[in-house]
Amino acid sequence: MGSEGGKWLSLPFLIAFIAATLYLLQTLISPRLMLGHEVVKIKRKPDLPLRFGSDGTFKILQVADMHYAKGKMTRCRDVLPSEFEYCSDLNTTRFIRRMIEVEKPDFLVFTGDNIFGPSTADAAESLLGAFGPAIESRLPWAAILGNHDQESTMTREELMSFISLMDYSVSQINPPGIATENIDGYGNYNLQVHGAFGSDLANTSVLDLFFLDSGDRATLNGIRGYGWIKESQLHWLRSIYEVFQV
Repeated sequence: MGSEGGKWLSLPFLIAFIAATLYLLQTLISPRLMLGHEVVKIKRKPDLPLRFGSDGTFKILQVADMHYAKGKMTRCRDVLPSEFEYCSDLNTTRFIRRMIEVEKPDFLVFTGDNIFGPSTADAAESLLGAFGPAIESRLPWAAILGNHDQESTMTREELMSFISLMDYSVSQINPPGIATENIDGYGNYNLQVHGAFGSDLANTSVLDLFFLDSGDRATLNGIRGYGWIKESQLHWLRSIYEVFQV
């Protein structure tokens, strides 16, 4: 009887505990996952650190100049008249998916002009479309900007901030610990690739990847052209090099 009475006695406490837990989830945690009426999505992170495989390889798939805009609404340029009606940004999406499937890379790198600002009404939406295949693959990926990315609804800083928060992205706005005003551009960072699991180099970087913002447009001596790597960025590179020499 005592044992059965104890079971019945614990049941109300169990119900009360569940009710209290649900209340806390509803009143304390849920509001933190809401922004207005939109649910705030928590970023999915890739397996880190980046590392070589047991076969000693680390394959990078580089993608440049996607010039993504409005998906199926954006027609291709420089194609035959017979192809124009059927060619859009989605052709780029299918191509990248196919490359990921065939090449089976360990890491994806997007090296600028990811979106085409003049044809983009919503930079965030276009970025989601452009990087969609990378996110779907669940592979780690990184990106930097070209000269067209910021020609829409986001500044270069806003673009890199958004990209750094996307699923499976390992992109960074700028090097940690360096104030924005002390380095030119946005998207300057380095990533380390460790040795294979079980090897003597498993906890050591054997490959460093450096990403730099080469800017967009610039005027020099009255001549309008493209940007370039600035001295502040080279100073940061030298500081990293000095650390490697220790």
